[in-house]
Amino acid sequence: MLYYFIKYYVRFALLLFCKRISIQNKRAFQLEGPLLIGANHPNSFFDAILVGTFMRVPVHFMTRSDVFRFKAIRFILSRLQMIPVYRIRDGKDKLSLNEQSFREARKSLRKGHQVLIFVEGFCNYQTTLQPLKKGGARILEQSWQEQLPVNMLPLWIRYNSFHDFGKEIDLIPGIPFGIESMPDGIDTAGRILEINRQTSGQLQQLSQTPSPKNKSTGSPWLAPLAILGFVLHAPLYFLFAPAIRKTFRKSVHYDSVLFLLLALFYPLWLLLFGYVAFLIGGIVFGASMLFILPITARAYVLWK
Repeated sequence: MLYYFIKYYVRFALLLFCKRISIQNKRAFQLEGPLLIGANHPNSFFDAILVGTFMRVPVHFMTRSDVFRFKAIRFILSRLQMIPVYRIRDGKDKLSLNEQSFREARKSLRKGHQVLIFVEGFCNYQTTLQPLKKGGARILEQSWQEQLPVNMLPLWIRYNSFHDFGKEIDLIPGIPFGIESMPDGIDTAGRILEINRQTSGQLQQLSQTPSPKNKSTGSPWLAPLAILGFVLHAPLYFLFAPAIRKTFRKSVHYDSVLFLLLALFYPLWLLLFGYVAFLIGGIVFGASMLFILPITARAYVLWK
């Protein structure tokens, strides 16, 4: 229940944060049944937010283990369908715990859900594909050994900027492939290499896909709404943006933290304006602000 509430609220929040989110093959996002989504990882947990928001089937997220350190956070993340992944930097003694995580991933796939894994194994503000790790391929190979009909869906995620507000994003899925695409006569190690070869090949091609041409948003009627949207929302934005920029200027988390804080506090911002408007002009004026603010915010993002 919590997952679906957050999913649809995030769709609304993305309309106010992003100028354009282009899904270039929407049928891939409507696929049902067990699916391993192998994506690049340019922009921290913003990438996972996007995939989980737009995939039709519930998505479980393979997530770096250090964010599970605290018990309360671990409880919340598990409710959001996140599964820890242990890396060499977490300590060699922790790597064996990945087998438990991979079992959890296969358990989700067995239920007909989908699992997102960032196949490069790390996050950086890169715009080109990095060498793939073996985690995603191992999950897929182990699923096949358990007779699970799981396919791999390569997915390329692209941003026009990692810091600008009103960003443009492309989600470019490839062609799912399964065990039938594996050559005959190869062993487990060979299949893992072949899975990564096919995934990497598709991701390389997807990264060359051009972005759709921007539609003009310079209509004269949009400017007054956009200016009003800036005036009404600038205090909320500047309440967080400078501190987040200072704190995360050397990390890849700026976009993600800014979006999460704005999305978290936006309902309070709406209620505050609605209450003030109610005191000034009564219940109709107060209720109208709950619609006027999001409309003007969207107008500003498009106009900007």
